[in-house]
Amino acid sequence: MSSLIRTIAAHIKHRVLNYTLGWVYRFYAWRLESRVMMHPRPKHIGIILDGNRRWARERSMPPTYGHRVGYDKAKQVLEWCWELGIQTVTVYALSLDNMKKRNPEEVSSLIGLVEHAVEELSVDPRIKNNAVRVKVIGRRELLPPKLLEKINTLEQDTLHNTKHNLFLAVGYSGRAEIIDAVRKIVKDAVSGALSYEGIDEQVFSKYLYTAGADDPDLILRTGGETRLSDFLPWQAIYSEFVFMDVPWPDLRKIDFLRAIRTYQSKQRRLGA
Repeated sequence: MSSLIRTIAAHIKHRVLNYTLGWVYRFYAWRLESRVMMHPRPKHIGIILDGNRRWARERSMPPTYGHRVGYDKAKQVLEWCWELGIQTVTVYALSLDNMKKRNPEEVSSLIGLVEHAVEELSVDPRIKNNAVRVKVIGRRELLPPKLLEKINTLEQDTLHNTKHNLFLAVGYSGRAEIIDAVRKIVKDAVSGALSYEGIDEQVFSKYLYTAGADDPDLILRTGGETRLSDFLPWQAIYSEFVFMDVPWPDLRKIDFLRAIRTYQSKQRRLGA
């Protein structure tokens, strides 16, 4: 009998502790978000969602499992961004380098996730309610024709949404983006549509995949690495950077809010 009582007491203690910790977390998150909302938030955030593979490996699961959980986290983070009034989000979903060099099975799984994301975004009422324009950026010609068709439909359906932008970087490389921009500029210059003398930074930016959007104010990378990995090299020259050791699937709202607070604590001096 005494053993049963001890078991029940331990269970109650565990439940009370979890409830208390949960309440403390919610209160801290609310307080932190209140402070974030008192100051200007970044207009454009670029996110390198790294750490899915390591997270899965630590749980003796295949990389594909980590990517699936990471996809669910990305949907959650997008909701946080919209709640904070962040206008543009660029998500580094699949790099051109990884697309060419990683295990074909893993790449196929990632492309399948991209297709699933495009299908969900096409019917997600939050896209319409938040007036989100969706665009896939990268070497799109490498994607399957069926997926490209769905992407084109989604982009056309959201073309006139003007409150928010969502850029999905798929088969993306910053160097490739710059090369593609140069090719278009040369073509227009040769045809006479653009004068050589008229080429400057503003004109060049109009030929990038992200044309029309503000450059990112903040680049956030999870997973413990402290490099850009060919992500928005032209656009990120004046961005603030926040690198986190936490793997992407474990990112909490308070971690995200702390990143925003770090950005807000900076005295931004563009060009200095």
